[in-house]
Amino acid sequence: MKNYLSTVDLAMWMTLIAGEVVLCLCMLKKRFFNRLRWFSVFVFASTVGDLTLFAIAFWFSYRAYYYVFYTSGYINSILAFLTLIECGRHVLPGLNLPQREKALAWLLAALGAVVIFAVLWPLPSVVNEKRIEVGAYLAGGVVFIFIAAYSRYLGLYWSRLLAGITATLGLLYLVEGAIRAMAGHYPPALAAQVREISQIANILAIVSWIVVILSPWGEREMTEQDLNKIEAAFARIEASLGVGGH
Repeated sequence: MKNYLSTVDLAMWMTLIAGEVVLCLCMLKKRFFNRLRWFSVFVFASTVGDLTLFAIAFWFSYRAYYYVFYTSGYINSILAFLTLIECGRHVLPGLNLPQREKALAWLLAALGAVVIFAVLWPLPSVVNEKRIEVGAYLAGGVVFIFIAAYSRYLGLYWSRLLAGITATLGLLYLVEGAIRAMAGHYPPALAAQVREISQIANILAIVSWIVVILSPWGEREMTEQDLNKIEAAFARIEASLGVGGH
């Protein structure tokens, strides 16, 4: 397997793994498991997976690498979905109902556009799994960015942490989805450059998460202004539901 790696590929792979290790150490230092458990598991699982693949690339066969690559990919996809639910549960109840209905309408429209694109976009493979993969990446990216925008709308001190993490995840999945959608639409000679784009996107995501986690945004220091915003949000929800109106 190592014979297929160029010097640039190897350097970028090692940079990515080093960044992931630093990110894990930062999360341990900040006790990040107490804040976003599934995102933390996602990061640690990705790090273990990349370290395992790196070792297999040098000491085992391509067949072993293939099986571990796809197995770790499926595990990361499940953890990414759990991370999406976790982040959404932190912020989605906080928006008043009229604004939420408008925001959800935009989200459904964007997801509908993703489905149409995934169905109609010409792919070199007729296998439906490829279309599902492209659609899943793009849809995941759209939902993560939607949650990031939701987090910023709340304007709370700690919601910036969620916005930083979910916005980066959203952009990362959009890039991965676009790369998979373009498969077969570029000359084979550009395959290495496209692979490098994916690696660069992952490295930038790691750097972004390190910055966000080490920032004071993640500290849940509730100011009086934050408490007032939370109370106002719940008051709007209760009023819309008719609670306390009798």
